[in-house]
Amino acid sequence: KQWYQRRVAITAGGISFYYRSIELLRAKLRLICQWSLVCPCRDVCCDVTMTTQAMLLITFDFDHTVVDGNTDVKVLDVLNDKDHGLSYSDKTGWTEYMRQIYVEFEKRGVTRGQIEASLKELKLTKGMQELLQFIRDNRSQIDVIIASDSNSWFIETLLAHFQIADLVDEIHTNPARWDAGNSLLMIERYTTNKGCQRCPVNMCKGAIVGPRKDAYSSIVYIGDGSNDLCPVLHLGSGDLACPREEYKLARLLRSKAGEVLCSVAPWSDAACLVPSLQKALNKGRTGREVRRGSSLEAVDSAGL
Repeated sequence: KQWYQRRVAITAGGISFYYRSIELLRAKLRLICQWSLVCPCRDVCCDVTMTTQAMLLITFDFDHTVVDGNTDVKVLDVLNDKDHGLSYSDKTGWTEYMRQIYVEFEKRGVTRGQIEASLKELKLTKGMQELLQFIRDNRSQIDVIIASDSNSWFIETLLAHFQIADLVDEIHTNPARWDAGNSLLMIERYTTNKGCQRCPVNMCKGAIVGPRKDAYSSIVYIGDGSNDLCPVLHLGSGDLACPREEYKLARLLRSKAGEVLCSVAPWSDAACLVPSLQKALNKGRTGREVRRGSSLEAVDSAGL
């Protein structure tokens, strides 16, 4: 390499030619890496170490979707007397209601261990284990996020309990942590929703899913509730919504069929969704091959 540099450095024209050749080569290698599952050259052409580019994004709600129950409601089992004297208000929202519940837990001496034990009584929804295994088998090509109105401690506790935390790339939910004495679970709003009329005051799931549409060949949304409608309405014709049968999202999608652009695959057994996920993944692979071919042709035609 040093010998070559000395030769081309003889004239200013030689230097210019050398650097242009290197830059053109790097540009071509970047395109090859962009459409490869594994970067063949690592740091030689790339400004950062390449990672696998996922083609499919699967977004899960959590309660009544990943787990067969409502985490917030389930932890109330720790109270011998369910009459806690607190009431929900649409104005302040569900997160504030649960914050008051956790204050009541502390007053009554409910421990962290009791709440955790109650959570772990929940099971995965029917067929979810098979669906998650499909994700594990195709992990390099699938990104997974959770968008839930539960809270971070509940979700992280159960993901660890079911040994599936490694399958989740991002969790979007209300932040929660224990105080220094492990006596009070403190929860905050995920955000303050001021612009979306479909969503609750603390979270717009459409704002989570919408900006990701152009980053993937396809997006799959799996949910059950009314706050899952907004993200589904953000999906396009190449995407897939999977509402749980006999739950509110399925009914809302039937009533708003004219507004829904994506395909819809209702489910009562999550394992039945695996063929639809495989189809979406295959479509993404085909799209990648088409784009890769056209990109390399463009490079060649430009003389690279």
